[in-house]
Amino acid sequence: MSTWIAQHFLNPAFFWPGVALIAAPIIIHLINRLRYRKVRFAAMEFLLASQKRNRRKILIEQLLLLFMRVALIILIVALIGRLIVDPNQISVFQGAKSHHVVILDDTASMQDREGDGDLFAAAKETVRRIVAEGARRPGSQLLSLILMSAPDKTVSGLSERTIDETLLTEVTDQLESLSCSSQTADPATALESARQRLGDDRSALRTVHVLSDFRKQDWIDNKAATSLIRELDKAGIFVNLVRSVDEGHENLGVVELQGEVEVAAAGVPVSLSATVENFGSREAKDVRASIFVDDVRLPRTVDFQTISAGDKSTRRFDVVFSTAEPHTVRLSLDDDALELDNQRYLAVDVPVANPVLIIDGSPALEQALYIADALAANQSVTGYAPDLRTPEDLRRISLDRYHLIYLVNVPELAPDAVAGLEDYVRNGGGLIWYLGDAVRPAFYNEKLFTAEGSLFPVQLGLAPETLSREANATVTADLIPNDHPLFDVLAGGEVPLLDLVFVNLFYPVKGAAESPAVSKDVRTVAELRTGNPVMFEHRLGNGQIFTCLTAAGPLMNPEGVIWTNWANGPGSFSFVVFQLELAKRMIRTDRAFPQLATGSPLEVEFNQTEYLPDVEVETPDQQITRIQASRPESVDAGTPQTALELTYGETNQPGVYSFTLSSQEGTQKQRLFALNVPAQEGNLDVAADEPLFRELGEAENVSIQPAGSFEWIRSESPGSEMRWMLLVGLAALSLFEQLLASRLSYVD
Repeated sequence: MSTWIAQHFLNPAFFWPGVALIAAPIIIHLINRLRYRKVRFAAMEFLLASQKRNRRKILIEQLLLLFMRVALIILIVALIGRLIVDPNQISVFQGAKSHHVVILDDTASMQDREGDGDLFAAAKETVRRIVAEGARRPGSQLLSLILMSAPDKTVSGLSERTIDETLLTEVTDQLESLSCSSQTADPATALESARQRLGDDRSALRTVHVLSDFRKQDWIDNKAATSLIRELDKAGIFVNLVRSVDEGHENLGVVELQGEVEVAAAGVPVSLSATVENFGSREAKDVRASIFVDDVRLPRTVDFQTISAGDKSTRRFDVVFSTAEPHTVRLSLDDDALELDNQRYLAVDVPVANPVLIIDGSPALEQALYIADALAANQSVTGYAPDLRTPEDLRRISLDRYHLIYLVNVPELAPDAVAGLEDYVRNGGGLIWYLGDAVRPAFYNEKLFTAEGSLFPVQLGLAPETLSREANATVTADLIPNDHPLFDVLAGGEVPLLDLVFVNLFYPVKGAAESPAVSKDVRTVAELRTGNPVMFEHRLGNGQIFTCLTAAGPLMNPEGVIWTNWANGPGSFSFVVFQLELAKRMIRTDRAFPQLATGSPLEVEFNQTEYLPDVEVETPDQQITRIQASRPESVDAGTPQTALELTYGETNQPGVYSFTLSSQEGTQKQRLFALNVPAQEGNLDVAADEPLFRELGEAENVSIQPAGSFEWIRSESPGSEMRWMLLVGLAALSLFEQLLASRLSYVD
């Protein structure tokens, strides 16, 4: 019955009957005045004279009685029609609707624990209560539900839906199955979506409810979000900020797990580093983390000791992968307020060894041998597998299978070899140059150098120069490194190892000292004691190039002068260390498995001539899905006709995702993706009301509700705030109407 009353009394079809009711007292009054036929007789003349004297007074009293009767009808209509009084306006709703757009924060921080549940569960309960309250007045309100992690679309089926008992049942079921994401999001994007939805809405009342934990990093100094709230305010849209928690919690999070995975090899220790951040306001003591390799816990922990409030602590540790295959690493802290950021994942592709191509233009490849010995004197320790070749071999081999290429004392290269090297570097490969007496500077300057950047970073002088050594000069090191990570290990010891290195011959950079011929974006790594630059680093495409303007080994010129003693002199130990550090820095990184943030789409590309289009995808919870790869939608001239790609977007869960490709020969290859919760989600510091209002300025239609409070959700009808006033006014007016009618009934 209550549903029927609500539906019919709020129907616009009752507007004209309401007008008729208001007109009824007027019509009755007029009819009442005309129902008697006037008959004049002598006795009435005296009364008529008296009436004329009191006519004005009687007319006023009659009009007052008429007004009271009309007012009684108006009050009854207002009571039935549910008069709504707003701070800014008074609206009588006869079938008008209000639209509630609810923005539900489902970012990772909403999994912060509070009581027996988490903040996301509390926010979902608030949504249910809003719908339940609206269902008490079916047909009068609309609901749209937006998730902050996906603001471009509403929750399935919940866009501009009329609130009633059916919708309440549907929303309750959907909320039970709705899970919080492991992603981050900018609230400004969700507010913009709400603004667009309500911009052309003609509902009498429009409200945006934001259900969130309101962290400082998301709301303070977020100019886009505060600007949008002010725009909503100016448009007459109410913004209701509903807290899920009033105060932030103490929390530790693993914010980084990385290492030298590019040089990983079976049986070779791989150096990894992990960083833990204390997001809380108190010092964290005895912080330890467990290490898991392929989900097997190692019999040791990483000790971060004590971490001050707001600080980070980084520790290094070694992991040995016994087999040549893809492996996973997980670092895990003890549970705290936000369990989600206590884990961090890393995927490592472990080969048998890392192939390194060394091209040497010297007789008998004598220069390449020094580099090969430095990189792989014991391959089981370093993980490098050098392949020594001549410049002529460069045209006959596939460069793509090498992780790093050295070019040592190479006179010149064929055009197709130059093109192959450029493609290799631009696609992510690493290239290292060492010069010598076989080098032809004219070829390097004309074919390898460009001012905009190419394979070689500088223009060379026409001949090598000898580093001067004056007999009475102060003894200083020949090689002076700049502030560069390559020399961190060598510069940190007590023994000055670089002081033992002599450089006698080198190629100068062409041009004047104040304007040398150097490509743009080239970094000088080291100089000679005379100020001549001798080592450079620059990027080309996705790859990087290191250049040394002297020889790699003890090459001797016709006068018997050795170019450098670094590889076989007293400082030869530092040569080995430097080559290992250089290889780590320059080795190609595009073969390493990527680390991405949760929610990122995973893209896999391959060639149909090598692999079948059917790809098996395994998620962190070990759910397996088979997906068919397809031709790329947009291709360029260089894309082969047999290229295939697939994109997987269900990546909300942190962990390692595995893509298994089946080759045409029946073998399988795995590609792994490590997805981690964005580090900033671990910061649970909450913005207080005062800073939030200060950010919003003079917004009038904005309110902030405390966590756990539901008083702001109306427990009665929209006009409940006027109901008792209307009832009191109706009773008082009825009393006065009766008194006045009784008094006037004796006068006519």
